[in-house]
Amino acid sequence: MLSLILSITFFSSQQFTIATTSETEYNLQADNKLLINLSDSLNTTEQDGCNCQLSNVHELDIEEKDIHADIDLTFPPLPKETLQKINKNLLKDRILIVATANYGMRNHIYNWIESLKRVNETKFIIFCLDDKLYDHLALTGYTSHAAKIPDTWFHQEIEANFSLYFSETYRIITHAKTLVVQQLLYLDVTVFFSDVDIVWRRTHIVDYVSAVMNARPSTEILFQQEGVDQREINSGFYLMRPTSTMKRLLAETITIQDTNEKMTQQGAMNAALDKLDLDIRTGPVGLLDLLHFPNGYVYFDLDLPRQHGIDPFIVHANYLIGEDKKKKLIEYNMWYLNDTWLDQMDVKFNKKTKSMKNQQQKAKSKEQN
Repeated sequence: MLSLILSITFFSSQQFTIATTSETEYNLQADNKLLINLSDSLNTTEQDGCNCQLSNVHELDIEEKDIHADIDLTFPPLPKETLQKINKNLLKDRILIVATANYGMRNHIYNWIESLKRVNETKFIIFCLDDKLYDHLALTGYTSHAAKIPDTWFHQEIEANFSLYFSETYRIITHAKTLVVQQLLYLDVTVFFSDVDIVWRRTHIVDYVSAVMNARPSTEILFQQEGVDQREINSGFYLMRPTSTMKRLLAETITIQDTNEKMTQQGAMNAALDKLDLDIRTGPVGLLDLLHFPNGYVYFDLDLPRQHGIDPFIVHANYLIGEDKKKKLIEYNMWYLNDTWLDQMDVKFNKKTKSMKNQQQKAKSKEQN
């Protein structure tokens, strides 16, 4: 059973430390425009008898057709403030810990932040899908770790409410996180993406995953696994390099989801992966060990890490819906957030928001009169 569920795992004795290099050495281009050589296309060659390809087995089938997603893209320049925050939070090798969320997910956001603090990760950015979340994070002292997403990044409007899995708003929210990562790749950032229902449990997670990636030069992305059969990736936890292949993977993912209204971002990304060379020996995709990086099914339902005496680096509370996520994390002593503190912050935030609205209404009335 153990050999069935484990994926490629590389070990390295090389030690890493978080960079203390000055911000100016990581200077990003103010105008994030980058032209990519379109001749560097994905390798779609069939594998010669290799039974180690990933495939999307849980999502809707999509029409068999070639999708020619353009990666010769230009984007409007980011606000200077956002670029400064990216610079400030970059780790060694231009790695950036990234999360995306809306206001309705704020309790999981703060629990995620608390888990980062416990493993000594102090550099990260939360890209806020609505202004309400950004204002809340600013109120609680996380302005330097929060960034507003320009409206031009969105393909559809995002709501601030919590969204259940497979709802239409959930699909739109997950789609938005692909758009965020795409923009970061064009800034030459290596993205360490984490969903906010993930708890970081051990120190040196970034160092470890980076060592795994660097041990195999052809690896361009390392994914957490979905399920146990090594056939589907989880798009909520991965390390991705800013290569042309990864840019095309995201462009394919975005195109697929834009043209399939009922498909989630994870389903679209798994479908896009079918166009890649997934040879276990030479392809750009690697899978993280299921026991050290378990999804919710492996950790909570199958209980595999504990059975094998393994303390995971992270635990992902997926396979759980709504309040069940929080309840399960509380049950397993992984709910680090002080709920009383958050309630107090919510009261303070609501008062501030109401006061600002009243001031705006009074100013508007004066203008009309």
